[in-house]
Amino acid sequence: MDPFLKYLIAVNVVTFFAFVIDFLLCMWKPEIDDMTANSLIMDVFPIAGGAVGMLLAMFILTGLARGHRMNKDNIAWWFLAIVCLIVWGFVVAARFGFVQLDASIGGILAGWNLDRLKILGIYLGVINAITFAAFTWDKFVAANGNDWAKRIPEAYLLALSLIGGSVGGLLAMNLVRHKTKKWYFVWGLPVFIALNIGTLLYAHVCALI
Repeated sequence: MDPFLKYLIAVNVVTFFAFVIDFLLCMWKPEIDDMTANSLIMDVFPIAGGAVGMLLAMFILTGLARGHRMNKDNIAWWFLAIVCLIVWGFVVAARFGFVQLDASIGGILAGWNLDRLKILGIYLGVINAITFAAFTWDKFVAANGNDWAKRIPEAYLLALSLIGGSVGGLLAMNLVRHKTKKWYFVWGLPVFIALNIGTLLYAHVCALI
């Protein structure tokens, strides 16, 4: 078996059991659940390639313990796992030949498909306008009665940003001063922008754009 595949299998198995053990430890000693150091340690696992194991553990354990950070409302962990899954997906696709890429300077600077770039540009314009509107609307509702039935869930705002609307989200955050105290928005949207740029370059060197 390919050593890289062995690594991925091993790190995801370890990640799954690490999250299960962490969950049980937090049930035994609830104070562990609030420790920043503990959260940072757990963050290392998906970054190291264990995003699948983390997502599996979260799907299984979410909702089994009231108040535990492994729940559907822990936006930061869900999106960390998703971002890591995307990045490692790119690595796996290249490593096992699912895509043929030329990551040389020449490959990056080679001619772009202008027709596809136009379609992508239209998509990005639309999704950023939608994201900007969503952030602005959520701020308006929050400042005028804060009717939760009309609020847009944070997961939706982050999802819109992840699929290409980060620039619109950042503009809205700064113009209407919304979500500026939530670290996973302050740091998350720039990370999404970097991921989107990386995805664009990856698609280009794979001759998709």
